[in-house]
Amino acid sequence: MKVDQNNPAIFQTKAITGNEKNFSFPSSKRISFENIRIFRQHFEQGTNPLRLVLGEDQHQTMIVAMYEGTEKLLNKDVSEFAVLEYLEGLKLAAKELRLKGISGEKYRVSLLEHSASSVRDLVQSS
Repeated sequence: MKVDQNNPAIFQTKAITGNEKNFSFPSSKRISFENIRIFRQHFEQGTNPLRLVLGEDQHQTMIVAMYEGTEKLLNKDVSEFAVLEYLEGLKLAAKELRLKGISGEKYRVSLLEHSASSVRDLVQSS
C-alpha cells in the first residue's frame, strides 16, 4: 500500500496487473449524533465478550468512558476512522489495565483519564 503524502485522506493500492485503484475517504467531517449513536451501539455489542476478561465493574467503567468520550466528539470535525481508533484504543487500555491487576478506583480513574486524554488529542489533531 502506498500513501499519498500530499493528501493523507487518499490511499492508493496497485493491483498485480498494474492497474491502480484509488480509494478515498473523507479526511474529516462533523460527527453527528446519529454517527455517535451507531458507534456506541457497535462498541457495546463488540465489548460484550470483554465482560469475562474485565469483570462487570471494569466493563461498566469502560462503557462510561466511551459515552463520555463520544459525547465530547459530538459535532467535532474528526474522521470516523479516528473515532474508531479511539474506541479500539479504549478497549485495549481497559484490557491492559485489567491484565496488570489494576482494579477498583485506580482502574476507574486511569481509564477515564486515558479516555479524556485520547479524545483531547484526537480533537486537537483534527
